[in-house]
Amino acid sequence: MLTKTIKAAIIAHANTEYPREACGVIVNGEYIPCTNISPDDTQFEIDPMDIVGASKEGEIVAYVHSHPDGNTKPSMPDRVQMNLHGLPWIITNGTDVELHEPDGYQAPLLGREYHHGVMDCYTLIQDYYQRELGITLSNYERTDAWWEDKDSKPLYLDGFKREGFVEVDTIQKHDLILCRLGRTEHVNHALVFIGDGTLKSERTDDVIGNDLVLHHPYGRESLREIYGEQWQRRAAIIIRHKSLM
Repeated sequence: MLTKTIKAAIIAHANTEYPREACGVIVNGEYIPCTNISPDDTQFEIDPMDIVGASKEGEIVAYVHSHPDGNTKPSMPDRVQMNLHGLPWIITNGTDVELHEPDGYQAPLLGREYHHGVMDCYTLIQDYYQRELGITLSNYERTDAWWEDKDSKPLYLDGFKREGFVEVDTIQKHDLILCRLGRTEHVNHALVFIGDGTLKSERTDDVIGNDLVLHHPYGRESLREIYGEQWQRRAAIIIRHKSLM
C-alpha cells in the first residue's frame, strides 16, 4: 500500500499543511488529500464532504494524518479511532511515513487522554457501562462546548433518559451523578459512583475511602476522586439505569 509515490504525496501534503495536521485517505492505490476542519491545529477531523467525494472514487482502504513536529506512532486517541474504523491508519511526521493496523486496542478507564467525541466524559460512561456491566449505551453526535449555548438541547438529561436512566434519591455503585461544571447553560458532566474505587475490567491501585467517583474532566486524564463537598455542590441529579433498580 505504501508505494514511493504515495509516501511522497503524503509527505508533500503534510509539509504544505504544517503546522496544522494534514489528513487524507487512500483510494484505488492513490493518496487523496482532504481538508482538516478541526479548530485545533494539533488534531484532525476530515471534512465529511471529502469522505463522500473520496468514496465515490472507490473504497477507502486507509486513513492518513500527520503529527507535525512529532513521530509516526499513533496516540491514544489515534489507536481508539483506528479500531473503531477497523481500517489501517498511516501517520507521517513530514519526513517518515508508517502504517498501523487495527489491533483491538481499548483505552483504559483510568488515565485515558481527553479528545472530545472520542475520549471524553460521555465515552468514559459508555465504556464503563459496557465493560463493567455489559450495558450498551448509544452514541450521540455532539459539538465541543455545546453546554455553553443556551439554545442547545440538554444533551445529558435527554440522552440518559432515552438510555433508560431514572432519577433516584439515594446513591449506590454504578449510579451517575450529573453535574454543572464550569461556564455552562446545561448539566454537562457525569461522575460514575464507584464506591471503594475498584474496577473489574482493569487493574486499579488500592485507594482509601468508600465514596469514590470515576470521571473524565475536560482536557485532562480520567481519574478517581472522593465524592466530597466540592462535587456535591455541583451535583444536579443522581440517576440509575433501569436494569439496576
